[in-house]
Amino acid sequence: MDETFDLPPDSGGELAALLERSGVDYVRQGDQFRFRFTGGGCTWQMVCRCREERVLVYGVHPAPVLDEGRAADLCSRLNSQLVEGSLFLQEGHFVLRTSALLTERFEAQARIAAALEYNAAVLSHWWERLAAEAQGLTIQP
Repeated sequence: MDETFDLPPDSGGELAALLERSGVDYVRQGDQFRFRFTGGGCTWQMVCRCREERVLVYGVHPAPVLDEGRAADLCSRLNSQLVEGSLFLQEGHFVLRTSALLTERFEAQARIAAALEYNAAVLSHWWERLAAEAQGLTIQP
């Protein structure tokens, strides 16, 4: 019997394998991975942190936020619509955090891919609204 299936998935190894298989050019520093993501004609930075059996996925919108109070209010409104993850401000940018809990080796990469895809879908969906609000403009939903 192969005992490797009894071990918890290695989140960093599973993420690296997924990114390499997908042809993603990434930089790894310890438990942190950085790469560019493109979706719907938009490009942004993704940062992933591997913590034991969990992969945390951070999608960073590139538009610098001018009014943090206004942007925080938008985060609160949009967070009420999110099914998974949360939107917050960090270092003057909107950041969307999602995560993947890896419980089995067989589905580890599929769970990571789902967290990445959800993150990308949400950022793409709200792209123009986040960009406008970052500049202090209002776009109605």
